[in-house]
Amino acid sequence: MRKLKQYRNVALALGLAVVASSCTKDDNGGSDRPNEPIIEGGQAYVLGVGVEAGTDYINYIVHTKDLLNGKISLLNNGILQEGYREYLNINNYFYSIGGLGVNNVDAYYVNSESRLTAKTGLVFNYGADDYLSVNNDQTLLGAKLVVDDQFDGNMEFFDVDVDGYSINKTVKIPAKEVYKDAENKHGWRHTGLAISGNRAYQTVFPYANGVTPNLDTNFVAVYSYPEFELETVIKDTRTGPAGAPVNMSGIFTAENGDVYTVYHGGYAFDPKGNYKEPGILRIKAGTAAFDKDYHFKTEDTPNGGKLIKATYIGNNKLLAHKYTAEQNGQWDQTNLTFVIVDLVAQTITEVKDAPIYQYSEPAFVDGDKAYLPAKVGASLHIYEVDIPTATATKGIEIEASYVKGMGKLRKQ
Repeated sequence: MRKLKQYRNVALALGLAVVASSCTKDDNGGSDRPNEPIIEGGQAYVLGVGVEAGTDYINYIVHTKDLLNGKISLLNNGILQEGYREYLNINNYFYSIGGLGVNNVDAYYVNSESRLTAKTGLVFNYGADDYLSVNNDQTLLGAKLVVDDQFDGNMEFFDVDVDGYSINKTVKIPAKEVYKDAENKHGWRHTGLAISGNRAYQTVFPYANGVTPNLDTNFVAVYSYPEFELETVIKDTRTGPAGAPVNMSGIFTAENGDVYTVYHGGYAFDPKGNYKEPGILRIKAGTAAFDKDYHFKTEDTPNGGKLIKATYIGNNKLLAHKYTAEQNGQWDQTNLTFVIVDLVAQTITEVKDAPIYQYSEPAFVDGDKAYLPAKVGASLHIYEVDIPTATATKGIEIEASYVKGMGKLRKQ
């Protein structure tokens, strides 16, 4: 759940923590270093959570040994974050990435004293539109479109040495080389990034001043990788744009290098628009063209429908959030359920015992299990999905308004 406004209010945050229910004593870092909690056993799940209070959104990092039993509160557990945050678990670090005016990037880890602490000081000058793990979890790859009102500026790609906690390089590509309206009335937006072999694939769509002038074409910019030299922009009119504004969930790479783009069919755009049928397209490994023989229509498939967001879970499969009722509003995230999408077999399997819930975020995959939040009424829980059996189990309750990210850390 991306918030369009973010406020920092430490006094309110502390007040919310006081009224939250208490954790066990061993979750407390002690009076000497209260902001560095001790992780018993040197291993824990970490979560980026947020509390909503009126127009304020206060974010914390919390931890737990068990995602299935108990309850997570903020008292003696929550580490207050500055401003809006996104999260990425990469190579035994839990990166807390600032956005919406906050550009600090902190890397949490469990140190040799079994304390959850953070490396601080890294800054993304303009924030990041997207970020993913590459190079066998050694590199955090970031992407940011930086343009002015006339759509002049650059698409910037930058990579971070995860262990070294530093930016190795930044590559800038003039934005108008990627997309330029003939009359210069529109720019474009980034919606996703995937790496396959020696190429990078970026999903984009035309956009300016709240208007999306072309919703009937799927645009993918193709770059050499790791040089990020623009090769071409490929297009396909069988679907609309992959991904969506502020929803980096429309392009995925399978183990064999095939790249898949997911068109949601209206989510994050005006649902009253004249949209094409939701569907998935493929770019075969080693190519810079859409596969004309592949068109997975997700609404025409048994158990199918509009897929609002998804996570690649391995073996050519996605764990996705699917609408169970008609979409109601541009940012509607209600009446959802979990499904597993087989990209090769072109099948959709409903996850047994999954709730009907509101609010969607990507899943955290740990072996053959996946964990993701779901809110039913006012109750927010983590659910475990057993991937082989497509079965959900209700897990811990989170005493917060939302969960932005999850990961797992071990003592270094």
